[in-house]
Amino acid sequence: MTVPPSPLYYVAVSPGELNKEIEAGKFRPVYYFYGSEDFRIKEARRAVASKLLPKSQQSTNHTVLSASKDKLEDILNELSMIPMLGERQLFSITDIQALSEVQIKKILSLIDDKDPNRVVILTSPSARTPRKTTKLFKYLAQQTTAIEFARLKGDSVRRRINKMLTDNKITIDKEALDMIVELAGGDLGGMLSEVGKLIDYVGEGGNISRAEVASVSSDYQAYKVFELADCAASGKYDKAMEVINFLLSRGEKLSSVLYWMGEHFVGLYLTQNRKPSGPGKRDMSWKYKGQLGRFDNDQLEGIIREISEADFDLKTSRINSERLTIEKLIFKICSGHQKKANV
Repeated sequence: MTVPPSPLYYVAVSPGELNKEIEAGKFRPVYYFYGSEDFRIKEARRAVASKLLPKSQQSTNHTVLSASKDKLEDILNELSMIPMLGERQLFSITDIQALSEVQIKKILSLIDDKDPNRVVILTSPSARTPRKTTKLFKYLAQQTTAIEFARLKGDSVRRRINKMLTDNKITIDKEALDMIVELAGGDLGGMLSEVGKLIDYVGEGGNISRAEVASVSSDYQAYKVFELADCAASGKYDKAMEVINFLLSRGEKLSSVLYWMGEHFVGLYLTQNRKPSGPGKRDMSWKYKGQLGRFDNDQLEGIIREISEADFDLKTSRINSERLTIEKLIFKICSGHQKKANV
């Protein structure tokens, strides 16, 4: 194997450009897949494997390694192996950020940029991707074809949903489509799961309305809590109470509604202050679209305290005062904490 005499330098490409290249049979010697959307990273890795390798060799000639679990020596040994069948090989090394720059340099020294038959994909999960300002990230971006997989934008989600539904001869109301896009929040894996459930629910030739999304979606309550917070932020007391009545009509308890409201406003507070609020420090800013900046920190802290006090009252007061507790809370948020339009 010929080892390149000087470091490899590549230009970053977009996921769309990657797709066009592999469809045309063009592959880069070493990729670095990273970003906030883990499902898209896995999808891209599968796409490279399916285009690079014949179906019969996709299990034998695709070696998956972990930089956080496998020893560096074992990884280097695997990269030195030649395939038993066929000429092409694909190596996927996950958690590459677990290694130092010196260790990664040893891996890259085994990659021949003139060999079209060997491709290496380095990946980092969203929760542990190095910040772009770090020396390690800059090194990876310089020495590989780096591709960032971010959450899908609304138009991209809509196109994917419409394609899935058209393939199954299913129509969807605009309001229902907008709701799925909001629920997905750019999460491709979650969106595919929700749309798949809706396809099974309405069947071929069916139509998806807001009612079907409400019945099937596992995240519908989160959508309603977002709507509730949005009404309160806008001072729409009657509309906010309509949302609460809807949740109660579906069998939800007032204590659960308070819990979700608390979670929502704490997440809004953290996101507004540029602190991670999602599991694994994921970026959840999409969840609060349109609400960021509606309240200042003092107002948000006041709302969070009032939700906590309302929860305490709910647990210690008589049953017939539960409704009054939630009404007082919503009224306080609507009238006392919304920002004045002309301030």
